[in-house]
Formats: sequence, C-alpha cells, structure tokens
Amino acid sequence: MKIIQRIVCVASIFVLAVSGFSQSLDDPQKFPEVRIYISKEQQTRLSLVDGTKLELRHPILLINDDSMSVKDIHSRGRSSLNFARKSLSVDLKHPATFHLEGKKLKIKKFDLLNLEMDKNLWHDRWAFMNLAELNMFPLLNTYCKLWINDTPQGIYLLVEKPNDLGTQLKIPYMIRRGSDHSITQEYVYTTSKEEGRKYKDQYLGMYRGLSKNKNESLQQHLQSALDLDHYFTWLAFNYLIMNGDYTDEVFFYIHPESGVFDIIAWDYDDMFKRTPHEGAEARNAKLNDKMIFSLEDALDRSIAADELLYGQYCASFRKLLLTTNPTSIERTLGIVLRELEILMEDQAMAKASTFMGKDSFNIDKAKEDIRIMGEFLVTRRKSILVRLDK
Repeated sequence: MKIIQRIVCVASIFVLAVSGFSQSLDDPQKFPEVRIYISKEQQTRLSLVDGTKLELRHPILLINDDSMSVKDIHSRGRSSLNFARKSLSVDLKHPATFHLEGKKLKIKKFDLLNLEMDKNLWHDRWAFMNLAELNMFPLLNTYCKLWINDTPQGIYLLVEKPNDLGTQLKIPYMIRRGSDHSITQEYVYTTSKEEGRKYKDQYLGMYRGLSKNKNESLQQHLQSALDLDHYFTWLAFNYLIMNGDYTDEVFFYIHPESGVFDIIAWDYDDMFKRTPHEGAEARNAKLNDKMIFSLEDALDRSIAADELLYGQYCASFRKLLLTTNPTSIERTLGIVLRELEILMEDQAMAKASTFMGKDSFNIDKAKEDIRIMGEFLVTRRKSILVRLDK
C-alpha cells in the first residue's frame, strides 16, 4: 500500500491547495529558496557553455537557508543546455525536507528546471498538478527561486527525480522509454540480477507480443505486463492537451504490489501543438480518425488499430473528461496563476525568468495566455465528448 499512499498523499496536496491556499500565501516557505555557491570561474562557464553538461565542483547548497550535504550537482537537459540559465540535477547525501500544505516530504534527488521553453512558465506545473489528481504523478513538484552566487537565476520548477521515488518506495525496477521503445535509462533496485533481467524482458516482451495478438488475446497480453488503464489515461491526457512530445517522456516502473508496469509522465512544456513532433505520419497514413495524438510508438499504434483496445481506450478517455472538467480546469489554472502572481512580487526573479533566453516573465501575458488556453481546453473537451458519444 505504500506507493498508493504516497500517490494519494501528493495528489492531496493539490486538492488541499484549493480550500486552504489563501492561508499559506504569506508563508515565506511556500516556495523553496535555493542558493548555490560555486567559484566565479564555474559560474562563468556554466552560463557560457552551450549544449554540454557541466558538473559543479565543490558546490555549497542552501535550501531555505539550511545547508545541504551535496553528492552531485550538474547541468542537465538537451535543448535547455543552450541557454545561459541552466537546468540542474541535484543529488544530496541526506534528504531535504519540504513542507507543502501541512505535508512533510523528504527527497534526495531532484531537478531544478529552468522553464526556458515553457512559455509563461505554467505548462509543466499545471500538467503535473492534473496528473497528480489522476493519481498518475507521485513526484513532489513546486515552483522555487534559484540564486547562484547571490545572482537571481529566476523562477524554476523543482521536481523530484523518478529514481528517487523508486528508492523510497522500494520499486524493484524502472526504465525510461526512448524512441522505438528503446530503454534510454535503466534503474535496477533489486539485488537479484535475474529479477532485473526478468523485468527488462517483461517490458521488451510486451512489445514483441504486439504483432502476435489481437482483441482479447492482445488485451490479456498487455494487462499481464502493464497497468493498461493508467496508460490509456496518459494517452488521453496527451491528446486533450495536444502534447507535441511525449513518446520518449515517460518512465515505466514495476509496481511493487501488482508486479506490472505503471508509468510516470515527464516534461510538459510542449502543449497545444497542432501536430506532434513525431508520429504524425503514422497517424495520418491510416489511423487519422483515432484520438491518439502521436502514433510514433508501436504500442500506441496497436491500441489505435485494435477494435477492442481502442474501445476501452475511449471509455478511459470519457472517464478522464469527467475528472478534467470545466470546473477542475478553471480551478487548477487559477491555482497556477495565483502561484505565479506571488512569485512575480520578486521583480528580480521575474526579470531573470526568460523565455528562450529573451523576453522576461510578464504576469499580464501569462494571465491572458492562461485565460485563452483555459477557454480552448473547455471547448476542446466538449468537442471530444461529442466524438466519443457518436
């Protein structure tokens, strides 16, 4: 039950934020304040180096003025490495404690995301919040302020690393999916090499069986390896928000109780795209009537092409839309906007928070963007329901 309790606990943070949010607005610890001290030489290199990961040497890290024992801090990402403000990966020797709405969570590994490609700073935070309410995002995430050598770096998103969750909850095995269902990262927490190989084969075997099964046999094949309902919900959410890049932005982990793979989504700065970056050709070739945004991955193509599975996917989509309804959309967008309004009070941080290294954060533009996209989501949701009911 531990993993279920953790997911519910994190999701409840955001539910509690609705009724108790105003009570914590004046709390100086509402948003963590992160300060990193490194040599001037390293600071210069960090801002000037493009596209190359850089490990910080002998960093001093403070979180809310508490000194942390650092194991490793390095720059992270792909495209985000090309900006002066770097995203950072942090690994601590001992857990840091975060207080959110009366809840106390301890984490050792987290990312500090610069949000350079998240226009108006709200996409990732809003998506994670909604996924948490769907019991599909158990990771701690919160806006924070970052300084390096007392120079404001801007508004960041602090997100617990999936592999930190794996360690805490005794998950035996986790992978990050890449293109063509490759394994780009593998985390084996069990001491048994044989057990690790078994879980890897469970993941790869799931794909090997796609062409050999259909309808009931395909359903049984997938259910023996994967929490299919969660996977359907994740696909539906990506379709609703028109996520341009998600096939390789997902972690698969073995649920310690069920023994099948569950998922943790990642990276939502690419919402509201007309077409996905990859997978549009496969969809348009013969499955353009299916409500799956990208068909880059073989598993998604199998779901779209199989009559039974696609019908079950549509049923999951309908359930998603009952939760992600106009009221919840307005509520969660309102929470994110209010958080940004609070952060905006620190003018130096707002000025340092740029989009694509250029324009500083502007709360009025963010407010208008959130309003327009909120109206769009409500309209899109309504049109999807009409299609589902045909």
